[in-house]
Amino acid sequence: MARKQSLNHDNELATFVIGISNMTLINIFGENPSEMQDVLQITVQAFLRMKEVNLSPSCLFVHQNVGEVTAKEQNLERQRYFQEKLDEMTVVAAHQEYCDISSFSDISPFDVNTHVHYFAQLWEGNPPMAPPNPTYSHNVQQLKRKILQAAKEEPQGSILRLSSLKVRIGDLWNALLNENFVFSFKNSLEIAAYRRLESAFSQWTWRLRSHILEVQMRLDNKIRNGDLQVVTRKHLEGLVQETSDAIVTDMEKYFREDKDCEILVQWKSSTELNLKNLKESLLLETAKKCESLIELQKTQRKLDARKSEYEDELLRRSRALALTLKGKSLSERELRDNFTAVWDKWIDEVSCATPPPKRVDIDADIEEVLLDHFKGPGFRARIRSFPKDGEFSLDLIKHITRKYYLDEDVDIIIFSSRKKFQGITDNIIKCVRTNIDQKEQEKMDYSQDFFHEILNEVQKGVNSIPSYLPYAFSRNYSLELSVYLCRMAGKRFKAMHEAFQKANDPVTYLSNKREYFFTQFRFSCQGAISVTAFAGFLRDKIALPLFYAVFERTAKAIAGDMQGRFPDFQGNRANLEVCVLRFLAQEENFEYFKQYLNTPEEFFQRYIEKCVKSYCLDEHRRLEKFLASSLDLLYENILSAVSSSTEKVKDRKDREGKTSVWLDEFCWELREVINLPRSDLKCIEHQEITDMELLNKAMTESLVALRDELKGKFAAADLSWFERQPHTILAEQFSGCWEQCPFCGAVCTNTMRGHDGDHQLVFHRPEFLTGRKWRRAEHLVIDICSSSIASDCKYSKWKILPDPSMQAYWKWFVCHFRKDLETLYNGKFQGKGEIPEAWKSITKQEALAELDKR
Repeated sequence: MARKQSLNHDNELATFVIGISNMTLINIFGENPSEMQDVLQITVQAFLRMKEVNLSPSCLFVHQNVGEVTAKEQNLERQRYFQEKLDEMTVVAAHQEYCDISSFSDISPFDVNTHVHYFAQLWEGNPPMAPPNPTYSHNVQQLKRKILQAAKEEPQGSILRLSSLKVRIGDLWNALLNENFVFSFKNSLEIAAYRRLESAFSQWTWRLRSHILEVQMRLDNKIRNGDLQVVTRKHLEGLVQETSDAIVTDMEKYFREDKDCEILVQWKSSTELNLKNLKESLLLETAKKCESLIELQKTQRKLDARKSEYEDELLRRSRALALTLKGKSLSERELRDNFTAVWDKWIDEVSCATPPPKRVDIDADIEEVLLDHFKGPGFRARIRSFPKDGEFSLDLIKHITRKYYLDEDVDIIIFSSRKKFQGITDNIIKCVRTNIDQKEQEKMDYSQDFFHEILNEVQKGVNSIPSYLPYAFSRNYSLELSVYLCRMAGKRFKAMHEAFQKANDPVTYLSNKREYFFTQFRFSCQGAISVTAFAGFLRDKIALPLFYAVFERTAKAIAGDMQGRFPDFQGNRANLEVCVLRFLAQEENFEYFKQYLNTPEEFFQRYIEKCVKSYCLDEHRRLEKFLASSLDLLYENILSAVSSSTEKVKDRKDREGKTSVWLDEFCWELREVINLPRSDLKCIEHQEITDMELLNKAMTESLVALRDELKGKFAAADLSWFERQPHTILAEQFSGCWEQCPFCGAVCTNTMRGHDGDHQLVFHRPEFLTGRKWRRAEHLVIDICSSSIASDCKYSKWKILPDPSMQAYWKWFVCHFRKDLETLYNGKFQGKGEIPEAWKSITKQEALAELDKR
């Protein structure tokens, strides 16, 4: 008893007792049906599943300590209420098992009028001196007569002999063991309640994640527009607090008012903690992104300061040249010829004044960083001897070292651990590539520190090996992987550095803005330009940032829509795992199964990407509608900014500076909407536009044309147009824990990375999927780990319940892909690994039906 979880033991015992009985007396203290709910619900569900046992026991209910029943109407009311609660619990249990049962009497012969007894109090007065209550004795006599009468009416064959009782006990015990997962929760009400809580929690977390994504988009635009130089944690919390408080309020209401609130209370604290941890994680991630962007903008501003000096000088010269031509009626060709005549001279002057770009030797930096990190004789020669264009491949002999010896077969341990080592290696490489991708997107310049980041990533992966494994990565592994990653990164850093130098070279920068300077020159020559030309120029400056903003907003909108509509994404990770397993079975593609088994996290992302692609690009072309919707929203924001800026400026008396103030207001209104720095509009800020209402009209017409032009482009759009993919945002909602069972490789489905408590999952798998074979044989181990392991101190973080069953899904899988599996795992399903005949009759439909029960 001490070694068992008492709750599970009680449930098993209750089911066992009822199963071996012809009649069971269920004794309840008082009239509250919840007193018997825990016991009865689990037995109801177990009997629904144990069809092969074919049991149908009867029950008598005794409500103790009720007192005298003084009114017939009161007694009828009690019976009616009791019948309702009993049937309600039965319906819930039947729903879990997909059975068409609507009342308790469908499972067990039951009559509320004759099978429910109310007992008076045992004592008259307060013990110990109180005498027994004669009514209580009378109640006992009535119950005794009922039991004996029922025994008389039992068919002769239902009264078991001792030999038959032995068989019955064996049958029932096996059925209980084979349905062990019934006892994962107290009863079917808890199963139903917990699954609804999972769905609710998914909605709460998405609301929080969605809001923080919106906050991050606004902050990014403010930082890029130069309107925000510092983002504090307090500031971030303030932006999130209202939404966070609303979610907490809804959550507390759910736990307080849900019909199963008494059941749900056991998960309240863990749910609150998970939500709090997610909020902290998202805020930390947002803060880091903002800090990184702010630092990048600071660096960029220093570079822009020098470029701005040249730009201001060229604008001044452009206006001076324009003054000499003002009043002359010049064609477009003549204007351009005059501008070109002096442009090259200006650029030559800038070129001569620009210091030569700083030269860096990235190859030398790689060697220096590696030698500093891997100190020791002969390392320089070893580093230089590595193939310059070679790929990294995990070699178990070179790259794995034994920490200690075990009695178990060495080959089995190495093979079963190989997936773990390969998974860690793949993750290191993926993290490094992702980091470089981010640097390229941000158009950063090269820094030697980038190589130190790579070495730290390798070390973090090496340190992630679980302590229970008898093997670890060798120093050779760290060295060779580091050299490979640094050289791979070095090639990309060279290209990144060249692109940065080119983009920030004043001559290149100014040359790329030649048309911008010519436009300013033309405006200056023509004097006060038309409002239409002003609006057209501003529309062209808005077009690109608006285009990017549409796709950024649409990515979030698609993820949110799918999270709300797709059953796959409405629950938690365990629900998504079931959907993935169903997809794999339906496709019957062994390559898909291999990808899922070897790299589960990547396969989940590919599965989500496939769902997103299908949803957005099918015959309904939802992507185009999403883009149009995001554009309409942003278009209204820009129109509002035009209107607001006009209202603030139109009544100003001074003519000078009116246009500049209008542009100030316009950019300020859009600082959180699109990336439109005020400095990009210098060339039109000196235009004298006095009729602000006319400008408002011209801008409105111009923006309508821009909106229609962009919508025309959306017809050809696909997911490659997104900088941040919708499926990436959706996948983050299901990131959670990706630890794998050390025996069978099944993935923990907890929604929080680094969660408290044991790892948990939907189904364990056959052990050969981690390469396990019977010692000194090539026979694959088909046992599921939960059938052979109750607990092990080395695996104490895994909740592996003893369960001699093998899910129908994996039985079907083994039979269907037998030859492929034998080839992949270099073994045979023979000897102890012989596939039972019963497995071969399991159909795919039966395997899928089992998933539907989860």
